[in-house]
Formats: sequence, structure tokens, C-alpha cells
Amino acid sequence: MGSKAVKTIGTHSGTFHCDEALGCFLLRRTKQFANATVTRSRDEQILQNLDCVIDVGGVYDHSRHRYDHHQRGFNEVLGVGGFDQTKLSSAGLVYRHFGREVVASECGLPVEHPDTETLYLAMYRHFVEGVDAVDNGVEQYQARVSKKRKTENGEAAVVEDSDSDVVAVATVEKVYLEETSLGNRVGALNAAWNEDASAEVQDRKFREASEMAGREFLQKLAYLHKSWLPAREIVRRAMESRREVDKTGKILKLDRYCPWKDHLFELEEEERKAVPEGFHEVLYCLYQDDREGKWRIMSVPKPGEGGFSQRKPLPSNWRGLRGPALDAVTGVRGGTFVHAAGFTGGHETYEGMLKLAKMAILDTCCCCQ
Repeated sequence: MGSKAVKTIGTHSGTFHCDEALGCFLLRRTKQFANATVTRSRDEQILQNLDCVIDVGGVYDHSRHRYDHHQRGFNEVLGVGGFDQTKLSSAGLVYRHFGREVVASECGLPVEHPDTETLYLAMYRHFVEGVDAVDNGVEQYQARVSKKRKTENGEAAVVEDSDSDVVAVATVEKVYLEETSLGNRVGALNAAWNEDASAEVQDRKFREASEMAGREFLQKLAYLHKSWLPAREIVRRAMESRREVDKTGKILKLDRYCPWKDHLFELEEEERKAVPEGFHEVLYCLYQDDREGKWRIMSVPKPGEGGFSQRKPLPSNWRGLRGPALDAVTGVRGGTFVHAAGFTGGHETYEGMLKLAKMAILDTCCCCQ
């Protein structure tokens, strides 16, 4: 029996971009297109006979393995996990149909395993969506104007009317993550205007670009699988047990320190949708410092408003104090410090840290909001 014929993937010739470089790499990691050759051409007579064509041809048809996004009327988005705004590039189209297979294979998981879906969505958010957005010219930030009025507790609430005490508040929101600058580095591999840009040279440079894009994709996936995902499980356990720490559910206690903020926001949103009644946002996160064994408190930032924004800072009369001076104000011995900006503090013991967190929740001084 003869060996199975090697398949061929087609993409356009000339200047190459990150989306088709990544798309070709991903296709070649699948069973169907494993080790496929890549032909770069704009000749329709050549492309029409190839097994798969991406980023050229003006057709999106998964049944025929055609994955272009340049045609008029194309508005496809990933369509799962809340990703319903960013238009897909050829990389996103390939990822939509083959991403779960690639993620599962590289991580040694069954395609139907829940972790595969979690990682599939995380890789889109942290890697592929940025490629899609940059290729399609989507601005990373957008301005948003909302009308707000001060409420009785000093916090601003969004309103619809135009009373005299209502003000317009402008904010800038991040539309997608772009953590790699991969598109710029792939673009830089193209031949310069005064260099040899023959098809042979550009094809060789494209192979380099595809391998670079794929290598970074796999590195990001390995991080998400081996570091990000375990951290998510720590935060999930803390979310599920947080009312055992404090009945309000506003204090999160981590079993061990890990990156927690992004996981918290996503898990909060899941809980808010599942159990909207009685839901309370987490205000403070407690964890033990691995180096000194002491306890730390961090105020939870406001999603999308920067790391130093805070849902509820620590009380103003604690800020900037250390040791005995802090204890004299709080009445809880063993305090180590509270940062002058009120976003973090410390205590010798868990019991003391928890007590300070509960006090901070009840603090109603307007300057602490």
C-alpha cells in the first residue's frame, strides 16, 4: 500500500502577515493537514486545486477548507465565550475550526475535556484575538461616555436621565488584549524595499515567520496550561468557599498566592449570570506571603480601569501607617503596614488580617470610597 499523499495548503504570495503565518502553522499541527506543504500564490488556477486555502481567494467555506476574510460582507466572529465583537482573520477562522484539536493535542487532553474548552477560549483571548484584531484594523481602545449621579453612599451609578446632578463621565475601555507585538515582528521578516524580494526569498522568510508565530503560540499555550490553569483552580476554590471566610462573600482567601485578578473577574461574571440574586463583588483578597509567612490584603481593582483602581480602598486613616502606629488606629495588634494608596496592607497573622478586612468592609468614611 502506498504512503498517504501529503496535502498542500495555499496562501497568497508577496508580502506576508501574521494571520496566514499563524494559520498555516496551526493547520500543520492537525491530523488532517499534518506536515502539509505550503504553496504561496495568487493564481486562481493553482489555488483551486489545493487541499486548503487561507487568506486569499475571497471565500470562506469550511466544508471546502477555504478560509479567507477579505470578501465583502464577511463579518464572522468566534461566536463563543463572549467573543462576539472582533472580526476573524484567516488565523481566527482556522482557530475556530481546528483550535480545540490543536489545544487538546498539545496539552495531552481529550477534545471534549472541560479544560480543553477553557484553554481554547483563553488562547483566543490572550493570543489569537490580537492577531485577528490587528489584521482587521480594529482599534484596541474605545471611548465610552456614560451619565452618572452620586448616590447616598458616595458611589456613582449609571443613569439614563439628564437631571442637574448628572454628569457625563468618559472612560477608555480596552477592546482586546495584544500581548505579543507578534504582527510587527512577523512583518519585519519581509524583505525590505531594497532587498531581494524574489518568490524564493519571500517563501523562505514566510517559513521563518510561520515557525516564529507557531513557536510563540505553543509557548503561550504551555504557560496557560501549566501555570494559568492551576491558578484558576485556586481562585475557583476560593470563590466557592469565600462565604466560609466571611458571610458577606466580599473577602477572598487564597490557599496559596497565584495571579488571581483576571480569574476573579471572569469567575465573578460566571456567578453573576448563574445566581444574580444575592451576588456580591469581592472587595479584598487575602493570601500568605511565601517569603516571610506573613499575611497580605489586596483591594480588588475595578475591571478595565487599571491595576491601581479600587472597588474599596483600605480606610484612609490606616494609609501610610506601619507597625505600632497602625495598631494604635485599628486596635488590632500585629499590623505591619498599609500602603499610602490604600490598595494593600499586611499583618503578622491570618486572624488579624481577616479582622482588618472585615473592619475595612464596614468602613463608611466617604474619603475611603
